[in-house]
Amino acid sequence: MKKLSLVAVSLLSALVVGQASAADTTGFYVGGALNRVTVDAFDDSESGTGLGVYGGYNFNEWFGLEANLFATGDLGDKDVDISAGAFSFTPKFTMQINDMFSAYAKVGVASMAVKVEALGFDEDFTGFGWTYGVGVNAAVTEHLNVRLSYDVTTGDLDADHNYLNVKNIDTDIKQLAIGVHYQF
Repeated sequence: MKKLSLVAVSLLSALVVGQASAADTTGFYVGGALNRVTVDAFDDSESGTGLGVYGGYNFNEWFGLEANLFATGDLGDKDVDISAGAFSFTPKFTMQINDMFSAYAKVGVASMAVKVEALGFDEDFTGFGWTYGVGVNAAVTEHLNVRLSYDVTTGDLDADHNYLNVKNIDTDIKQLAIGVHYQF
């Protein structure tokens, strides 16, 4: 969490120093994110770092569509390793605050996967769920944007093989992310 905080403070400091011209808020954009991820499953919670890519198309300054793909490395302790990932597709509603800053909210569907390695078995849980999130976007230049976001993806995932005698799990994946994207 300290690394994510350091990255966020560094990027926000660059925003204060830099000045943005009138940013283009329509069209395609693509970027990447560093995520602090928490996976709530099996009445337990594991946290770690994840990476993501996202992109979308803004039809106008207040409405767009966005896709987001992220994955984590191994989370957990020495007895249980959990990794997670999701692909989401959402409409995104944006409110322009000024030429530099905007806030957004999104809600949509997600395909989710959680892999659990425990007791010598590997079990994959997959399924579909819902995702929602909020964020703040800052246009550093006309095309370069930095954003801070919080997303929650939730779903009831089914076991692929049932090795662990668990047929399904109710899962929440929460992400606090700092992202950078290019607005075409």
